[in-house]
Amino acid sequence: MRAPRTGWQHRHMRRLRFHSGPWIRSLLRLEPPVLRKLPAILLLIAAGLTVWVFELGAVLQGQAQVRNWSSTWVGLDLMEIIGLVLTAFLLRRRSAYLSAVAAVTATLFALDAWFDVLTASAGSGWYESLAAAFFAEIPMTVALAALAIWAAHNGCGRPARKAP
Repeated sequence: MRAPRTGWQHRHMRRLRFHSGPWIRSLLRLEPPVLRKLPAILLLIAAGLTVWVFELGAVLQGQAQVRNWSSTWVGLDLMEIIGLVLTAFLLRRRSAYLSAVAAVTATLFALDAWFDVLTASAGSGWYESLAAAFFAEIPMTVALAALAIWAAHNGCGRPARKAP
C-alpha cells in the first residue's frame, strides 16, 4: 500500500502531470512496470560505464600532473559500476539492503558530477563536464535517491527464514 502523499508531493506530482509524459510520472512513482525493467536498465548503464572506464584509463594514462590521477577516476567509475550492479541485483530480489546500496550509489554519482565539473580545465573540457553532470550523473543521482527512498518507505526486504 502506498503511503499518503504530503502537500509538497501532491503539488509537484500535479504540476508534473501537465509538463511531462506518462513515462516520467511512472518512473518517479516507481510503478510496477518500471520496477520490473529497472534492474535491466541499471545493468545496461553499468555495461556502458564499463566501456567508459577502459577508455578513461587509456586516455588519462600519463596525462595527469597529480600522481595516481587516472587511477582515482577509474576507481570512482568502478565503484559506480559495482553500485549499479548491486542495486540491480538487490532490486530484483527486493532485498532489505536495497535502500542503503542505492543511496551510496547515488552519492557516488553526485561526487562524480561534483569533481568532474570542479576539476575540468577551462573551455570545452569544462562544458563537456557540465553536460555530463546535467545529462548523466545528476539524473542517475536523482533516480537512485528516489529508488532508495522508495525502498525505505515500501519496506523492501524478505522475511527472515525460520530455522527448521
